[in-house]
Amino acid sequence: MLDLGMTSVLFLLVGAVAASTVIYYVLRIFREWLRRNRPTGDPTRRALVPDSSLDTHIAAQWTDGRLRLDFLLALIKKLRTALEQEVETLRRLGHADPQYEHEARQMVEPNLRRFTFDQHLRDECRVLIPLLQFCARDLAQSQSRDMTQELNALAEIQAAIKLGDRG
Repeated sequence: MLDLGMTSVLFLLVGAVAASTVIYYVLRIFREWLRRNRPTGDPTRRALVPDSSLDTHIAAQWTDGRLRLDFLLALIKKLRTALEQEVETLRRLGHADPQYEHEARQMVEPNLRRFTFDQHLRDECRVLIPLLQFCARDLAQSQSRDMTQELNALAEIQAAIKLGDRG
């Protein structure tokens, strides 16, 4: 069999104790994390939603929604810019150029991904805009805030998305 010296046995024993200690603390931390992030008894209530007034929730949804919509619109614009650059690259080559077919084939998959992602972003905007319109109308009514410009901007964005769907 294997002739292990006293030092080797001691290192193995210390290593086993250290590994056991690490596993114990990792499991303890994981259990604590689960306890904190588990939803309470009410399945509709989330652990991260604080108890506050409806006005506060609507105002928070307005703010969060506007930030999300701005981000989505910036992403859509970035995708459009990338697509325009690739179209310009193909235009510079021309149909007679021997590289045209090779370049066009290389651009097919990334452009399909862009179109698909763009469609999902537009779908999210279609869902988000009615929520924002509701929040803006509610803030105007309940808090007497002038939301006319915001509602007009949302209507323009909604019309632009519908126009983009047709084009």
